[in-house]
Amino acid sequence: MADTQTPENPEEKNKGGRPLKFESVAELNAQIESYFNKQDPHSEMRRVEAGVKGDGSTNWTTREVMTDQRPYTIMGLAYHLKTSRDTLLDYESGMHDEKADDFDETGERFSDAIKLAKARINMQVEERMLSGEAPSTPSIFWLKNNAKWKDQQQIDHTSGGEPMTALVEFIGGGTKPSTD
Repeated sequence: MADTQTPENPEEKNKGGRPLKFESVAELNAQIESYFNKQDPHSEMRRVEAGVKGDGSTNWTTREVMTDQRPYTIMGLAYHLKTSRDTLLDYESGMHDEKADDFDETGERFSDAIKLAKARINMQVEERMLSGEAPSTPSIFWLKNNAKWKDQQQIDHTSGGEPMTALVEFIGGGTKPSTD
């Protein structure tokens, strides 16, 4: 009698743990692109005020309007994907790459998709900061915490490019003083 608990193909066996949030890299990429499209300027139909009727009530109409560019954010991306920032970081780390049933046709993994999305977000923050659209102090703080920017000091421990000579001279020929 066959074991009804074990499938014939061992690869079909439940690997345990929580199922992946995204079925495939292609699905994740489509949802990421949907987020960026929502943030980018686009036309949409909106209900707008068209004046006042004779009885004093507002007359409404629907017309096409162009939206403004909205900033890309990591939290905005996480919210759009119906997940948390921590889950995005897990996907970015590669911990789910081997669990995926398929890869993008280009061989892209979950971690690649999140890294590319975060690079696009970082690029926009950088561009807005350098163009003067965003205040520099919060932008620098954001880039240090999200894009791995860092302040770096370089201290020259040489003298004109030459190693420094020791300024200490040892006395006593290396013998220890007695503790008698």
